[in-house]
Amino acid sequence: MDEKLIGQEIKQHRLALNLSMDYVAHKANITRATLWSIEKGKSNSSFSTYLRLMKLLGLSLELRQSSTLNARFRATRRITALDKKINEFIIMCVELYASYKNKNASEIYRLFKKNGLINLLNSDYEDMHGMSVNSLNEYFDVSLKKEL
Repeated sequence: MDEKLIGQEIKQHRLALNLSMDYVAHKANITRATLWSIEKGKSNSSFSTYLRLMKLLGLSLELRQSSTLNARFRATRRITALDKKINEFIIMCVELYASYKNKNASEIYRLFKKNGLINLLNSDYEDMHGMSVNSLNEYFDVSLKKEL
């Protein structure tokens, strides 16, 4: 379980809902210090504590099989059918580009995120999902030329 990633998702969603740490901690029956540790990814809290927090904030738990066949947990917001298609497209782009560059998919995801490509793939899904794999890889090459 990637506690740091889940903690970041929990914090971002708590802030998006404009909820205080004290309120969330109280409702989740944990201390403010525990919530702070969870949001920083430095907690030794039980799995049930994470689940309670995620339920309270309207987050769901999704089990994904990574490209290295290691299962990992990830906190995500509940998604619509279109969001699901967009997420699948983003995952496909990251995995195909990682394979094309012979890199780790999580490394490519971080580069995409850092350079705004995740947001671009999300906002321009309608235009980009019709592009060929070669065209997408060329586009990513140009966008990431300083990084790779």
